[in-house]
Order: sequence, then structure tokens, then C-alpha cells
Amino acid sequence: MKKISSNLSFSILSGIIAGMFLIFTACNTSSKKQEETTDVTGDTGKQEVTIEEMIGYPVPTSFEITELIRDAGAPYILTLSNAPEMAGNYITQKEKALNLGIYATDLCYASTYMMNQATMQFLEASRTLSDELGITTSFNMNYAERIENNLNNRDSLISIVTGSFYDTWDYLVENSQDILARLVVSGSWIEGIYITANIAGTSRDNTEFLKILANQKSSLNTIVSLLGQVKDTEEAADIFKGLNDIKGVYEQVGETMTAGQLEELTVRIEALRESII
Repeated sequence: MKKISSNLSFSILSGIIAGMFLIFTACNTSSKKQEETTDVTGDTGKQEVTIEEMIGYPVPTSFEITELIRDAGAPYILTLSNAPEMAGNYITQKEKALNLGIYATDLCYASTYMMNQATMQFLEASRTLSDELGITTSFNMNYAERIENNLNNRDSLISIVTGSFYDTWDYLVENSQDILARLVVSGSWIEGIYITANIAGTSRDNTEFLKILANQKSSLNTIVSLLGQVKDTEEAADIFKGLNDIKGVYEQVGETMTAGQLEELTVRIEALRESII
């Protein structure tokens, strides 16, 4: 498959949602570009975020980072992903949305390496959370079947999963669930960085992985900006703070990441991810 450029803007499913989530309709812009607004109520009152500005998955999907990892020669490490059986343990809408994003990236990771069993396990985990969040679109009606029928075709697999990301994002936004959409994207980004940072920390030559991490700065800025619009809500407050702290690390990063920056990033991303899973 053609290598994905590291200059692509990094995505928020992400993984929203990977394999059935929040992000799939291939950057399609919905016909609902109207001056509709959705009310977001937080501790400081009400603010309005236009639906129009939320149209279209805000960052590249998690396939960008997982393909770069594979192309850099890293082996697939299953234990870096969230355990699929954990999907049934999440209770709140916030937990489900964030972990849908986590599993979206895990699905991308497994699919990139053509790990068929893991792909199906993360598909099932994603479907569990997607169903519990009430995400039902015409696209994901036969999503699982399409994945299963294309397990041996990487290009088709990536196309299907990516489409699911866009579709989920559009569904959540158009149904006034834009906070959940932002959380899905956030979870997906966090998982991608977590996986990459751990690989970079254990690789004998981590030059390429440090560059991959450095190139995610613009995507992080986009996600922090999106969360900043709803940072006073109970659902988004702690995730905004965690990602904003990580943004502080990235402000010192140039074309590549130093060993010290990697160490600081790893500590912060692991703590934030642990609070989610």
C-alpha cells in the first residue's frame, strides 16, 4: 500500500471512531451546513458552538500513525492495545465515547498489520460501545460483515474502517452529540500517541518514531482547540486539561523529539490514558 505521508495533519473515533465510529464518510461534508447551533452547558454557563464548524472529521484518522509505525519497521505489539474484553465495563457516556476512540485506533493498528483475530476482537469491542452510544448509521449496518469479508485486503480494510470514522463523526455531530464526537477523537489520538511513544521508548533506533511523534503537533493543537470550546463541561474538563498539559510538552518540540521530551510525553500520555481505560 502507498505509504501515508507524515506531513498529513493528524486525525481525530482517530482514531472517531475507528471501525464503526465517529468518523467515516471520507471527509464528506454534510448537506446540513446550516446555521444550526448546539447548546453546551458547563459550570460557567452556556456557550454556543455552531454545528457548521464541526462538519468533517477534524484530523487524519489513526491509520496515518499506525501505517507510519509499520513502515518504520516496528513489530505489532498486541499488549499495547486496550483489552477488547474491557468494552463492557464502561458505564458513562463519557467513558464509552473516549474508549470508542481508543478502540478505533487499536482497530487501525491491528488492521494495518493484518492481524485478523485482533482486528475482529477490536471490531466487536468498538461495535459494543457504538451500540451502547446509540450510533446507528446506514454505513455501519453491515460494517462488521464488510470488515470480515476483507480481512486479507489491506487497502479495502483501511478504506472501510476510515469510512466508519467519518460516518460516526457526522452522526454524532448531526444529532447534537458534538461533545461525544470530540471525546471520540481525543481518545483515538491519545491511543495513537501512547502506542508510538512506547515503541519509541523500547526501540534500539527510535529516530523515525521520534519524528512521527513530533509530526502530531498540529493534530494535537486542533483537538485542544475543539475541546477548549467545551472545556467547562463535566465530560470534557479533565481530558482538556490532560491534553493541554501535553500540548505544553509539544510547544518545545521541533522537527523531531528529543529523548527528554519523549520521556516527559510518555509519562503524561500514560497517566491520561490510564484515567480513561
